[in-house]
Amino acid sequence: MRWRGVSLPKGITAGASDNSFQHVPRVAQRGDGAVPIMTALTATLHDPDGRLRPALEERGERLEGYAAVYVAATAATDRRLGEMLRERGAMVIAGDERIGVARRAALGAAVDRGHAGYLACDFDRWLHWAGCFPEELAGVPSRLAKRRPAPWYACLGRTGRAFASHPPVQRAAERATNHALSLAVGRRLDATAGACWLSAEGAGLILRESVEATNATDLEWPALIHRADPRRLAFLATEGLEFETAIFAAAEVAEAGGGAAWVRARYERPEVWLARLRLAADSVEAACRVLGCGNEVRDDESGRGRR
Repeated sequence: MRWRGVSLPKGITAGASDNSFQHVPRVAQRGDGAVPIMTALTATLHDPDGRLRPALEERGERLEGYAAVYVAATAATDRRLGEMLRERGAMVIAGDERIGVARRAALGAAVDRGHAGYLACDFDRWLHWAGCFPEELAGVPSRLAKRRPAPWYACLGRTGRAFASHPPVQRAAERATNHALSLAVGRRLDATAGACWLSAEGAGLILRESVEATNATDLEWPALIHRADPRRLAFLATEGLEFETAIFAAAEVAEAGGGAAWVRARYERPEVWLARLRLAADSVEAACRVLGCGNEVRDDESGRGRR
């Protein structure tokens, strides 16, 4: 099977889309005829091996669909990726391997220059989304523009199919994480897909009040918006945020004997479960810190004191 010019590893599937290139509109029109939303893309990037270069070469033209592009790249990232991004008009800034710090750096650079809206997305996720579901990706701002009251922040999550495409450890940990956040805010959310949309108001609030250094910003950011005004927190389920990691590890997948074997070898290890569950706990703790929940949890409810 071919995926937008890239050979898919055996056992791995991706969403289908029209293979013809469709330029992403630079301006996403509001449904109510108001002033168009000029959306900037902010992204984090950590790719020491340059795995993303072929996808960027193929899909980089889609970056022209944004008012501006800001990428926080780690020092370890293949320098050729930075050069490719700059050639396509992106501003590449110093990132951090602590993804929460890097997310704020990219967003802060964008806010300093002033835009009406921001799509914040891990760059590997964006590349996959742009390759498999370009129309859906391009339509995010206009879909959100129809919401009333206007969102300050939208969790860009996954459909049931897209969520189910992830490895078991990721599904288990993120299902628990999302369930806790959904309980805290009183409605279903998927906030752990590595992407969100922010208005100028939402971005400013996040930069003033966010302190988490890790991926726990997944829950901290929507919690901050909910605390300020629950009506301004939105959710959008997408197909394009399906599992993408295997697509950029084709050689390893082939060497492992296919997608299922690669997933078992890479993810079905106790240390991976530990890391994922620890992140889940840290993320929920961040949300509870912001929203003031969990302060009265007894030892028998938290698991402390048990033998």
